Amino acid sequence: MPLSDLKAMLGAQKADALAAMSAAQLAEERADAMDYYLGDMRKDMPAQEGRSRTVSTDVADTVEGLMPNLMDIFAGSDEVVRFEPVGPEDEEAAQQETDYVNHVFMQNNPGFMVLYSFIKDALLSKVGIVKIWWEEREEEQRETYRDLTEEQYLTLAQTVADSNGALEIVEHTAKPMTEAAY
Repeated sequence: MPLSDLKAMLGAQKADALAAMSAAQLAEERADAMDYYLGDMRKDMPAQEGRSRTVSTDVADTVEGLMPNLMDIFAGSDEVVRFEPVGPEDEEAAQQETDYVNHVFMQNNPGFMVLYSFIKDALLSKVGIVKIWWEEREEEQRETYRDLTEEQYLTLAQTVADSNGALEIVEHTAKPMTEAAY
């Protein structure tokens, strides 16, 4: 094996080992942060047998104290996100995009709670993750009409014809006219 290949292989193994050590250290730091948040101080201040253990809520108090200010920064206005126009011709489009994205994030989705969870996870775990996706689905709705006059039925049929396939008449039953209707 050439020396350069051996060096490359050993370098890759060293990088993997350092990454694993870093990941293990990060996992330990995250576990410690959660213990501190919950007030568990056993790691740093073990209790003597038969004695009460130490509880400190300093981390939880600090995180909870930071949350209102951070939420105010990220969700305290009508605009969670703002699109900036590149030129004067883009101003209307940028405003429309800003309005739409803010509406979808805050009104159609639980935007405030997404931000809250994201920020709190970042403070406790050194990383905040938000999963986003766009889902398109068709929803069918069935309507039943009874005892329509011929004119009402023709109006409905015209509406269906004008819908370009968006609407469909699945079933139609005409009742025979009775003598009382003459």
